[in-house]
Amino acid sequence: YAAQDLRWVSLLPGAVGVALLVPAVLGLLPRGTYRAVRGLPSVVLLRGIAAGSFIAAESFVPLMLVTQRGLSPTLAGLSLAAGGATWAAGSWLQSRPRLEPHRERLMALGMVLVAAAITTAPSVLIDAVPAWTVAVAWGFGCFGMGLVISSTSVLLLKLSAPEEAGSNSAALQISDGLSNVVLLSVGGAAFAALGGGTVSHAATQATGSHPAAFAAVFLPMAGVALVGAWVATRLRAR
Repeated sequence: YAAQDLRWVSLLPGAVGVALLVPAVLGLLPRGTYRAVRGLPSVVLLRGIAAGSFIAAESFVPLMLVTQRGLSPTLAGLSLAAGGATWAAGSWLQSRPRLEPHRERLMALGMVLVAAAITTAPSVLIDAVPAWTVAVAWGFGCFGMGLVISSTSVLLLKLSAPEEAGSNSAALQISDGLSNVVLLSVGGAAFAALGGGTVSHAATQATGSHPAAFAAVFLPMAGVALVGAWVATRLRAR
């Protein structure tokens, strides 16, 4: 509600929401998660950072291509289709036994690829940049996600005692889902605050003139992904 009603008075329900959310989340995630403590807490944190930053950015890619570059919804959606294959390729690569000793480095590389893809996507706001640039960038970003997401599940079970595997797996999914919701809502609020929600549609072609609204979503999410690259260096306990 606070994100949808952008007034000063909306800070009150926003603060109440945070006050209710923080203690609940701290009780559901491993101790030290938001301090990026080495080992299991950083694995859980990285899952949220990777999923939240990528999904929050990806949610705005088709809208940006339709409203800013005049693509049809079908073509805008197809620009993300190749990412499914590269995501699968990344998942397959991280499963190779000979790469097991290098898993943490692969995950850091994956987050760098995610950050680069998110940073590159809004370049199509410049008319001189081909629209297919997004499809290429997102293919690399999905490859990075394939390296990271599957690896977090593997590392979580590796670092968990048998009796803790269930609760820790639940914490991993909570981090994933919570980060998606929080970062997407923050990005949506920034998008709406800069006029992104006022884009008009013609009878045959969507038009708009709010590139700053899209930049306000993509660039912060790229920064979040870069934080994930640092967290990936803290996955192995001392």
